[in-house]
Amino acid sequence: MAYYVNRNVKLTWWERSYLPEIIRGMYITSRHFFVNMFGFIPFFLGKKKEREIFTVYYPEEMVDYPIAYRGRPVLPMKEDGTPYCVACGLCEIACPAYCIDIIPAENSGKQNEVERWPAEFTIDYAVCIFCGNCEEACPEEAIFMSNDCEISMLDRKKMKYNLEQLLTPVAELQDRIDFTRNMYAKWNY
Repeated sequence: MAYYVNRNVKLTWWERSYLPEIIRGMYITSRHFFVNMFGFIPFFLGKKKEREIFTVYYPEEMVDYPIAYRGRPVLPMKEDGTPYCVACGLCEIACPAYCIDIIPAENSGKQNEVERWPAEFTIDYAVCIFCGNCEEACPEEAIFMSNDCEISMLDRKKMKYNLEQLLTPVAELQDRIDFTRNMYAKWNY
């Protein structure tokens, strides 16, 4: 259904001046400004904020990220302090930013329970785009997106995390692990 606009409407002098709409816009903007400005006062007096808008006082207040949020990728850690990673390299291949670097180590005999493990595992967060492809590609549940996004630094070289910095206890990632199992349903066989 097409709508036709009547372009022959004659506006009054008052309407052509746009003053009513300018006044209306100034009223709405001023109302939001003063409501939010007075909403700050209880917070600075140590009381609960009474503002109606969704703005947090960062860094005093932190946002509760939804479970689907993709922060920095981390490696879950077993109880013995080793990673679940078997150094297959699928996350490294799936990474579009090429920020994951794995140097595998292999078992020469039966001295260890695992056949392969990462001798070195690094993620360069200065390059990572937090896409989650590594999490989706991993068949061993060995890499997950955490809700940690506060990794800003002044030195880009320090943003390259090694294996010890990436290891995170499973208990901290349990919600994300459950989410990915339900979301991708790839480990439900």
